[in-house]
Amino acid sequence: MLTIVNAAIGSQWIMSYAKINCMIRIYGMWGAGRQLLFEGYIWEWQYVSESNKEFSITAYDPLIRLQQSKDFKYFSAGLTTSALLESICSDWGITLDYQWSKQITHQKKVFNGETISDMIIKTLDEVRQQTGEKYVLMFKEGKLLIDDYGKNNDVYKFTFENTISTTDRLSISNLVTKVKIIGKADDDGRSSVDAVEDGDQQYGVLQEIVKHENKKDLGDAKAEAQAILKERGKPAETISVNTPDLPFLRRGYKIEMAAGNLLGQFYVIGVSHNAAAKQMTMTLMRKE
Repeated sequence: MLTIVNAAIGSQWIMSYAKINCMIRIYGMWGAGRQLLFEGYIWEWQYVSESNKEFSITAYDPLIRLQQSKDFKYFSAGLTTSALLESICSDWGITLDYQWSKQITHQKKVFNGETISDMIIKTLDEVRQQTGEKYVLMFKEGKLLIDDYGKNNDVYKFTFENTISTTDRLSISNLVTKVKIIGKADDDGRSSVDAVEDGDQQYGVLQEIVKHENKKDLGDAKAEAQAILKERGKPAETISVNTPDLPFLRRGYKIEMAAGNLLGQFYVIGVSHNAAAKQMTMTLMRKE
């Protein structure tokens, strides 16, 4: 969301140019010169009163259309992740830049009246569940980028001198320490236990179920179970850090922390920039 001074440009006011669905680009000056910070479309527009001499807009990158559009898609078995996503994106005029080091060969997939963004995320989450690796999804330089975390060359370091505040929270509310793999039910509704995968049970037994049906190989089911244990097998940590703003820092960046109880390397999984306050708030996860 942007609040903009309604200044005059020649004989026109700025708000007369900023119309719904208008493309906007925001640039910033940094050490490397002018760089693009944001590119997207005006989705909401609000003008309160002339006395304020300002108006506000809410803008989203082009992926907003994928979140608000639904479709039907069928994919036969045997497609790789990148090929499947390429087909989805091409239908909507989105250029795919698949840089993630992980992908799989998918079983038959049917999307029945789902949003385009859900199709993409469900496909990527299937890879994440089988490999146990996380991905970054963002719109960058006119393309839908799917990438690994920590690909940035410049690694910023935040210490107690340049950090405003840190918050570190642990919870076992979503913990899983045991996964039971269940086979296909018989005519009476009974299902066999085909395998059990155990995790670290120092916090007790908290069990999840993976269904092993005819369409899924037992090895794939075990891999999915191990991915669940890798992702949810230890207390969930939520880290939030408030610092002076670095306008070019993005989700997926690797950073270093030496403030509060945070020491070492972390990945940025979310960032909110406040240009007026010249601050940003980052959500982090530890680099394993």
